[in-house]
Parts: sequence; C-alpha cells; structure tokens
Amino acid sequence: MPNRSTKNPLRVQEMVRRRVRRRQLWRRTRIGALVAGAIVVVGGAAFGIDRMVVALTRYYGSPTHTSSHQSTPITSGSTTTVAAGPPGCVGAQLTGTVANWQATAGTTYETVTLTNISTSTCTLDGFPALGANAQNGAALPAPTRNVATLGSSSSSPSSSAPASAPAPVSVAPGATGWFELAFSDVCSQVLTPGAAPSSSSNACYPGISLQVTPPKTTSSLLVTEPFRFDYGTSGFEVGPLLSGSPPSSPPIGP
Repeated sequence: MPNRSTKNPLRVQEMVRRRVRRRQLWRRTRIGALVAGAIVVVGGAAFGIDRMVVALTRYYGSPTHTSSHQSTPITSGSTTTVAAGPPGCVGAQLTGTVANWQATAGTTYETVTLTNISTSTCTLDGFPALGANAQNGAALPAPTRNVATLGSSSSSPSSSAPASAPAPVSVAPGATGWFELAFSDVCSQVLTPGAAPSSSSNACYPGISLQVTPPKTTSSLLVTEPFRFDYGTSGFEVGPLLSGSPPSSPPIGP
C-alpha cells in the first residue's frame, strides 16, 4: 500500500529539503576536515607536530585570550633621565676685568674675572680662548696654550687643583668665574702691528686690550680696562675657568 506521505506534495518537498541540507552539511564537514588536515600537515612540517599542538593549546586555552587583538605597551625596566644644565655663556652675557698682576722670573701672571651681567644663569665649561688687540684696534697674533695647573697652587688655600677635565662652572646673574693667564714679559724688541714676526727670542707684541672667548663658543668679549701690556711672541698660557672670585694674588703655577 503506497505511503500517503509521498502523495502529499508539501511533505515530499520538505523531505527533499532535508536531504539537501544533510548533504550540504556533510560536504562542509568534509571540506573543513580536509582544510584542518592540510594546516596540520603544513604546520607540522614547518614547526613540528608537538610544538604546534602545544602552541595552539596555550593560545586557545588561555583565559586571557580574546577574539580581538589589543596592543600592549612595552615599558623598559629602568628609565634614564638626563638633566639639562644651564646653557653655555656667550660673550654678550659677560663682562671682564683683569687684576692681580704679578711678575716672576720674566713671566707675568694675571687673573681675569668674568661676571654674568645677563638675567639668566649660564655655564663656563673648560678653557677660554684669548686674543689681543693693538692700540689702533688691529688684531695681534696670540698663540694660546691650555695649562690645567694655572689657577691652582699649594700656596693658595682659596683655590683647589683643577681636575684633568675642568668641572663646569654655573654662573648665576651677578655671579663670577675666573681664570689665570701668563705671558712672557721679557721684551727687547716691540714689533709694529702688522710687521713680520721677528727671529729675536725676546720680541713682543704691543697689546692694549684683551679678547676673551668663553669656552665652546665663538662669541668674545673685549676687556678694555687699563691693560697695556707687551707680551712675547710665544703668546699666552691660560688656565681653566674656576668658580667664585680669584685670590688676591695669582697662584703661580710650577
């Protein structure tokens, strides 16, 4: 006896739909299995089955795993902070005075005080550069040699021996720093400005003012106070910038 359900068009249509859905589901399952198998084979060949399984287990089994990727900031274990000190002094911030002449065995020693006349703190770090001018304003040759021992002496309790690398001197508005200079004062021949250098060992240049360029800058200041001096063609020896005010008598280096 024929099944009545097969004679009902609606039921026949529903049965066909169920068969189609089952076939589609089975087809998708087979495709998924093939893709998963391919991934396992490729991943296993590249990284090893054991490593891949462990990695997948840790990744998907972690309680903190979420479907969305979030970036995590990376912080270092320690932070280094470099404190910026006052900028270097330039010539326009300073005024200079020369004092405490002392002549010893053919060499004159003097101290030069630099005062911060600006409204900002600045730093004097190292050795200044020197220059000299004649009475007519012409620049004179002024060889300069840095001498770390100038500005310190065992007989001068107010100063301490500078280190091989001079310490920076922070100069507040109105405060001072100073350095010592030395030059040969044995002059048997004073050269005319612009003349060719003489072969005489006691030849001198006729200086009338001193140019001082603070360390690590190209901006100089002119010391025009009474400062007439004749100095040997060998030029100057100059000490490092030191803090505070100079001693009443120049510390004479060895």
